[in-house]
Amino acid sequence: MKNLSFPGLPRVLIVDDEDGVREGLRTMLQHEGLHVETAGTAEEGARRTAQRSFDVVFLDLNLPGADGLSMLADMRRGTPPADVVILTGYGTVANTVEAMRKGAADVIEKPFASDRILSVVRRVLETRQLKNELTWLQDRVRELTATELVGLSPAIRDVQTRIDQVAHAPDTTVLITGQSGTGKELVARCVHERSTRRHGPFVAINCAALTEALLEAELFGYEPGAFTGAAREGKDGLFAVAAGGTLFLDEIGEMEPNLQAKLLRVLQERTFRRVGGVQDVPADVRIVTSTNRDLRQMVASGRFREDLFYRLNVMTVHVPPLRERAADIPLLSHFFLDQIGRQMGKALSGFTEEAMETLCEYSWPGNVRELRNAIEHACIVCPSGMIDEIHLPKFTGGTPDGSDRIDRTSVVLEGEDRSIRALESQLVAKVLEDTHWNISRAAAILGINRTTLYNKIRVYELGKRPLRAKVTV
Repeated sequence: MKNLSFPGLPRVLIVDDEDGVREGLRTMLQHEGLHVETAGTAEEGARRTAQRSFDVVFLDLNLPGADGLSMLADMRRGTPPADVVILTGYGTVANTVEAMRKGAADVIEKPFASDRILSVVRRVLETRQLKNELTWLQDRVRELTATELVGLSPAIRDVQTRIDQVAHAPDTTVLITGQSGTGKELVARCVHERSTRRHGPFVAINCAALTEALLEAELFGYEPGAFTGAAREGKDGLFAVAAGGTLFLDEIGEMEPNLQAKLLRVLQERTFRRVGGVQDVPADVRIVTSTNRDLRQMVASGRFREDLFYRLNVMTVHVPPLRERAADIPLLSHFFLDQIGRQMGKALSGFTEEAMETLCEYSWPGNVRELRNAIEHACIVCPSGMIDEIHLPKFTGGTPDGSDRIDRTSVVLEGEDRSIRALESQLVAKVLEDTHWNISRAAAILGINRTTLYNKIRVYELGKRPLRAKVTV
């Protein structure tokens, strides 16, 4: 129908035992530009809906040997289910109510006018189009959420700037560096999503996960009989699968030298050959690679090709470790809490001050991946409400790493009180001051746990730690 944008022609099935009804509807709807099929029996209608999906099904209420209402559920088993319009020569209020209750889109009495049919079909197809658009928008929101770099720190802003810069060059090779768990694949997806290649596929492969032979076959594909065990019809590789989009080669530093040479040829010639093939195939992909290794050092030691390194290192994006963007920990924590809490169906409202302090003070050697795992652990353990320190994994307790040097000068007792209580009060205050109120480090220096330290702060009325900048989520 005019002004309707469907992926292909809308498909209509007419199930009616009257030849005149079937052919009349077919002619009318084909004239409107719809793909129409017909069935004269219930069995044939069921067979057709089992073979393919339809957008609209016109179903006669009184078929020989079958009741249209009993078939209605079977006619709506597709994904998405078809909209079923009941045709009946014996229209009653009871039949109409029952049909609508079972999921019919409408009920039309025979004889019917063409305007009535076309009005129902247009309404049904417009509704389906809106649902399709809503589904697409929801999918896009999920994709964008999945490819969102969360953070406001200067370090992550630099990464976002680099991504925006390279997004305007859809064929430029990108090398992403950083420690494990920092989110290198997420950065690669951001590069893809913000470029003109976003309508093409994003295909990722871990170069360290496969042997050299298997990785070559996966990347380039192979001809029939190219090697023992090869599929009889051959197979397309990821360079072909990712055509028009982005191919992400994770852990590129683990690629064997022979395969490095073949990848270099692809980057130089923009073509590749399937394993066992002799024909060059165009490689219409952007190559994005990542590594947690020092490729310059690997080049110097002869473990990585120098010419390939310079081909890959056109645009570098370095993803900082989480300890270098600690200001983003509250924002990331709330982001993961909202995401995981909704997945688990839990009403989790946030973090207590103690829990957030623990998260911010831990060094996170596993980076963002470790932080997300810690929040997931807390979501599982916490029944509802706010996540407290006790809900976090034990490893987040924090340990001194030598980065904060404590002032070793003596504690000078003030006033006339020379009691142990006064000495302890001033000692606790001194350590808190020297550690900038890092509760975990102060507790470790004093040889007590965090709970005991909080109690002493309250008993000695030492006040509260300096306020953190508030995070809006």
